[in-house]
This record gives sequence, C-alpha cells and structure tokens, in this order.
Amino acid sequence: MKQNFVQGAMILVVAGLITRGLGTIYRIFLSRYLGAEAIGIYQMAFPTLIMLITIVTAGLPIAVSKLVAEADAKHDPYLIKRILRTSLGIVMLVAIVVSSLFYFLIPLLTKYLLTDERVYLTLLAIVPIVPIISVSAILRGYFQGKQNMIPTAISNIIETIFRMIAGMFLSLKFLPLGVEYAAFGAMLGMIVGEIAGFIILVAQYFFSKKGVKRPTVPLPENRNALFNNIARIAVPVTTSSIIGSLAYFIEPSVVANSLALAGIPTGTATALYGQLAGMALLIITFPTVITSSLGQSLIPAISEAAAKKNVTKIYKRLHQALNIAYIIGLPASVLLFVLANPLAELLFNAKEVGHLIKIISPFAIFLYIQRPLAATLQGLDRAKDSMTNTIIGAVVKTLAIVFLASRPSLGIDGVAMAINIGMLLVTVLHFRSVIHIIGYTIQVRPILSITGSALTTGYIAYYIMFHSLAKLSQGISLLAATAISIVAYIYILLFLKVIKKQDFEKIPWLGSKITKILP
Repeated sequence: MKQNFVQGAMILVVAGLITRGLGTIYRIFLSRYLGAEAIGIYQMAFPTLIMLITIVTAGLPIAVSKLVAEADAKHDPYLIKRILRTSLGIVMLVAIVVSSLFYFLIPLLTKYLLTDERVYLTLLAIVPIVPIISVSAILRGYFQGKQNMIPTAISNIIETIFRMIAGMFLSLKFLPLGVEYAAFGAMLGMIVGEIAGFIILVAQYFFSKKGVKRPTVPLPENRNALFNNIARIAVPVTTSSIIGSLAYFIEPSVVANSLALAGIPTGTATALYGQLAGMALLIITFPTVITSSLGQSLIPAISEAAAKKNVTKIYKRLHQALNIAYIIGLPASVLLFVLANPLAELLFNAKEVGHLIKIISPFAIFLYIQRPLAATLQGLDRAKDSMTNTIIGAVVKTLAIVFLASRPSLGIDGVAMAINIGMLLVTVLHFRSVIHIIGYTIQVRPILSITGSALTTGYIAYYIMFHSLAKLSQGISLLAATAISIVAYIYILLFLKVIKKQDFEKIPWLGSKITKILP
C-alpha cells in the first residue's frame, strides 16, 4: 500500500510518537528504579551498539530505500528483488563477521577504553543484537523505498512494547546482584524486542508478496552495476555514520577523562554522564521522532522525483519537510527550556538534569531540522556532502568536549555546550550544501510567524506553570501548562494562516477527529 510523502511521514510520526513515548516511559522507569549509576553503565555500552550497527548497516537501508524507489518509479520489479537480495546478503555476511570480532574484543574494550569495567556484561549482550537489527534495517529500507511506511511503523511499535516488558522485568530481576547486572538485564530486553520486530517485518514481507504477479520477461542481471550503485550510496553514508558513531562510541571515555582533568572522580563522572546522556538528552531528542520520520519518508520521495527529473517536486518536498520540522521543533525547544526544571523533577526526580536541559534546549532546533536536510542530500545522490559535514561536526564536538569539560568551572556543562556546537555546525553545513545544489531559498515571513508564535507559547506555558497554577501539584501544573500552550500555539498558527485546517486531515487515524474541534 503506497502512500504519498506527507501520508507516509505522518504514519511514521504517529508510530514514532507512540514508540518514543513508550521508550521515554521505559527510560524514566529505569532511571527511577535502577539509578543514575546503572543508567550510566547502560549508556556507556549503548554507543558501542550504535557504532556496530553503523558499521554493518549504516548506508545500506538508505541505499535500499533510494534504489527501490527509483526502480519502482521505472516499474522494474526484478531490479527491486535483486536490490533486496544483494543487500541482505551483504548485511548478513558483515554482521556475522563484525559480531564475532566484537565478541573477542570485549575484554580489551572494557579494560583499556571504557573507564568502568562493570560495563562488560552489557557489552556482551550486544553481540546477538547486531545481526537481528541489521536484517530488520534492510527490510525497513525496502518497505520505505516502496513508500509503504506501515510495516516499519507496526514493527517499531511491537519492538518497543516487547523491549519495555522484557527490559523492565529482567533489569529488576537482576538488580539485587548489582547495578551492572541491572544494566545487563535492560540490554537483554532489547534482544527480545528486536526479535519481535524482526518477526513482524518478515511476516509483512511475505504477506505483501501474496497475489503479486511476476513479470513474464525478466531483465538481464548486472550484479556489478547493482553492487556499484549500492556502494555509491552506502559507502559515504556508512563512512559518515561510522565517524559520527565513533565519536559517540569514544564520547563516554572522552567525557570521563575530561571530567577527571577537572578533578571529578570516576563514579561521579559516570553518574553525571548518565544524567546528561540518559536523562537530559532523552528529553531533548524526543521531538526527533518527528524529524526522523520526515527524513525516512523524504529519501524515497526525493529519489523518485530525481529519477523523473522533477526539480519542482524536489523543492516542494524539501520545503514541506523543513516547514513541518520548524513548526514542531521550535516550540519544542522553547517549551523544553521553560519547563526544564519541573520536567526533570517530575520525570527523573533530579533537578540538576533540568539545568542540563536548559543549556541544550535553545540549540535543539538545529538538531530537529538536521535530519530532513541530510535526507535531501542522500536522496539527491550527494551523500558525500552529508558525510563531510558530519565528520567535521563530530571532530569539532569531540575537541570541544576535551577543551570545555576539562575546565573545573564547567565540568559536565562543558559537555552540553560541546553538543550544542556540534548540532549547530552540522546543520549549518548541511543547509549550505542544499542551497549550493538546488538553490533553496528561505521564506522569511513564515519563519517570523512561527518564531513569534513559539515564543508566545513559551510565555503562556511559563505563566501557567509558575503563576496561574503554581499552587497545584507539579504534575497537574506541568500537564496543564503543556496542553494549554500547545493548543494556543495551534490556534495562533491557524490565525496567522501558517497552517490550515485541512492540513490536519493528513494525520492518519486522528486527522478527521482533530478537524472537528478546530474553528
């Protein structure tokens, strides 16, 4: 079932909000019941998982999505089949090799690179996850290339539900043995979730093939050309992602050593990093579920338009994606800044996390619009530009961590500032690349309208939270401030004609109900 760009994006957004909401609840549960130290151990291992997945798959799902979209535009089912078969063969081979090598390197990584040897068990649990995630990623790329986002949405929701249930049960079961065993239990929950998501994807793939007639005349195979096309897209994206993941992988070590230079002990540094990476950034990155969904839907849409040489459609799709990202991302940044302290206290029972959220939230808008820009570059076959920009950002961020976090006056605040520098730099470089390629121009009037509306929303939230309803319980005040300010924001945008009532009809399952309550 093929959807257009906006429909596909909205399906992924709704599913993403569900999974990210459940995931946030899960992380809050872990933070409250396991403590900052266990979360710190989990967060030390998590970048390793991201790096391994990046090495194995990084550019392949994007390559599959792009090439399948192009082949689908040319009505070439045999090429689509070859793309999927070749990509699965590559990813399975690489996944087995990488997982095996990683298994033997775990003792060395634990002893010499990561500063806390208690992370050993959690790293061990990563080994079986890599092959499962890798094959699932290729299948998701295939469905996205067909511009059918429903299988990805369903599998993500199922994966999250199973991961939560298993992770909660196993982490609490192992907690009496120590915080390292609790973190290990949380990672085991991820294995269960990934297996569930994988089963759903495979089932949907075979179901989608029922009743589909095979063409009578197959096109001649050209394996070398196909492999070269996959490599042309995948290699730059993989390189870019590996550099980014490598920076993320070494980040715990860089942070710990930089904080040590600032005179902060290892145990305290681990807890501080847990507060930043496992709590503050968990909240900050929540809106990226929307922009990531836009990016996933944008790549095949841009690729299809580029295959048909429809420049107008490319421009239109990019404008739609950036407009949605800015409309949602800017008020999110403002509300996170205004409500940082009550959010941190209510969710994590840690007011100091609110301080970190306040440092990062003003710059979070750059993170939110970064993914659509990267997706556009990848859809236009300019993955090398995206790679170069990401590498520059990763290097600058890592150097900034060393310079800022090692200063006793800054400490963990310096890490947060370095993250801001990295987000800002990569987004600016991506935008410069897009402008250079397609000559995209910024429309000033909508930006001013959205900015004014977002700032007004922030003031409304501040007044309700800290004045009008200050005497009520913190949870009720926070919920009311958030809900009322968001409703006010929507009405302001409607009044300024930045959005229209009809725009909400594109939201799957909920659109028709929302339009009934709008003026």
